[in-house]
Amino acid sequence: MVSSAASQDIHPRSFSGWPLSVAVELDAACPSFLSFVFCAAALKRQAIFSALAALTRECPETLATRLRSLAPADDQIHQTSEQIARALMAARAREIVQAVFGDVPDGFLGVLNRIGDEPLRKPDLYFTLFEIFSDPQHRVRRNALRQRSGSITATHIEVISRLDPILVHQKVLDRLYGASQADDANATLALVRATFSSATDEAIRQSIENLGQRTDLGALFSRWLEKVDRPPVHLPIPEDDPDLAVMISGEAMASLGRRFRNCAASRTLHLAQGTQVLLEWRHSPGLIAQCHRLTNGLWVLTEVYAKSNGRVNPVAASTLRKKLETLGIPALCSEEAHPRTKGIMNLQGHWGGNGNRLRLREIEHELDQAIAETVDVA
Repeated sequence: MVSSAASQDIHPRSFSGWPLSVAVELDAACPSFLSFVFCAAALKRQAIFSALAALTRECPETLATRLRSLAPADDQIHQTSEQIARALMAARAREIVQAVFGDVPDGFLGVLNRIGDEPLRKPDLYFTLFEIFSDPQHRVRRNALRQRSGSITATHIEVISRLDPILVHQKVLDRLYGASQADDANATLALVRATFSSATDEAIRQSIENLGQRTDLGALFSRWLEKVDRPPVHLPIPEDDPDLAVMISGEAMASLGRRFRNCAASRTLHLAQGTQVLLEWRHSPGLIAQCHRLTNGLWVLTEVYAKSNGRVNPVAASTLRKKLETLGIPALCSEEAHPRTKGIMNLQGHWGGNGNRLRLREIEHELDQAIAETVDVA
């Protein structure tokens, strides 16, 4: 059999992965097949790889039937594997693609050629790529692939096929490096849509279009989440409570951070996720209470902060804690509840701890001292 110069390269290039085992089986029936593929031009190789991908999901006889008209007439060919191998060697790339998928959409062969010599890492990606080019609803994804400069990789196909259509933009694609990141971006977009009433598709598209060269996707989504105005959960505290103000929006948390000179504004993500809510104690000297949501839907007080993260007034903290308890929000047990717990942990090389800012033991100690001093004065 003589191959056309257009489909052959004088320099053999090997390949590995899932197609190799399939190609070896065909080479056993047609000994020249493997060496032919090694020397085939990029587009012809990719067309052959798509046929090998088809063999991973359908029986050889089915593919052989579709390829039979492309094989050279030879009454001596009886084995199905040999029929397939000879047809793949003799046919043009377009004919192979037509036989494998039933159609050759515009631009599909061009993208196959830009994949280069190596097969896509998963056989199903050839069918994902075909769906992108054959289904009209994937026009945005198709255009993104065609307009992308340079080679096309499996990662490009995976990312584009998984992304929400709003995120299929070159500025987003340049900042994603895998399918998992695409899923993360989709999840974050869903969170923005669910928690900010003005996050329309058009507004999101415009913000992506305006994305600066040095701005990453985290910063882009953070700007949206800073505007959260409909958190998914609410604390069991009425809006007109005389003692407590619940932060239910990004704007409220930003204002809280300015007044208390701390990083309250940076915690809007937790508000949007429904895992954490900040409260303001309305009475002097003013405190911030941090509450976490439990798996049963209830809440627990985990931290108390003063202005500029300074010393927490023990009397105010105790009053705040008791108020929350009446509303069904208990305090997390501080690790300082045991005598000299912090010193014990430090001695063992353990640092940090949960609920230490609640200062439960210290509060009780200082209250006892205050009472004692009052009695002595009397």
